[in-house]
Amino acid sequence: MSARLAVSAQRWEDLTFLHWPVEPGLVQRWLPPGLVVQTVGGATWVGVVPFLMADVRVPPLPALGGWSRFAELNVRVYVRDRAGTEGVWFGGLWATRRAFVAAARAAGVPYHPAAGVVEADGPDVVRYRFRATGRRGPFRVAHEHPALTGGRLTAVVRAHEEVDATSGLASWLTARWSGYGFRAGRPWRFPVAHEPWTLRRGTLDVLETDLPERLGLPGGEPPLVHVAAPVAARFAVPRPVPPTAAGP
Repeated sequence: MSARLAVSAQRWEDLTFLHWPVEPGLVQRWLPPGLVVQTVGGATWVGVVPFLMADVRVPPLPALGGWSRFAELNVRVYVRDRAGTEGVWFGGLWATRRAFVAAARAAGVPYHPAAGVVEADGPDVVRYRFRATGRRGPFRVAHEHPALTGGRLTAVVRAHEEVDATSGLASWLTARWSGYGFRAGRPWRFPVAHEPWTLRRGTLDVLETDLPERLGLPGGEPPLVHVAAPVAARFAVPRPVPPTAAGP
């Protein structure tokens, strides 16, 4: 994606993917018309992803100091649209920067305000603390998950050896080049480009969260954990998903 096409640029730091396998029907009922849940090996996966947003800006403008750095947490599932494009649908997202929350909600992406901290403890350990304020933020967003206005997560993640991010399940979960929002009665696709992932196997020293319970997911199973090296990312102008598979 060229710089002139990007409407948002940012850097994702101290990012961890937590994933649980889920029966596809549980996820399909959350999705708006026009999106279909994807499966691998008969299951789909729900991701919980905490990280630090850095250098957030609107190209060609520079990042605005401390404003451009804040904590984010999101819940994501994996979908395909009517044109066959694969991407990510966000059940809910939380950020500690209220102006960013408002701008994203205006674009049809279900962000919520939250208190949150992301702290790296050396090269191998990251600590996360998030608690939603319980408020939706400005602007109504269609098809946002009603249970995800609130939510909390405390985690201490430890990174180990590098894993192959270019094939298999790790690639299926992380190599996604579109995100989706919903406005004006239809899904909109947000093309995204970022540097290749470098992933390490992760383990959890601590995990306390009510997000699986809020989603109605079976509890008790530990998640699959991947810890990512920082990447720079750009988002292009969103486009409405066509009503049929006649075009991209």
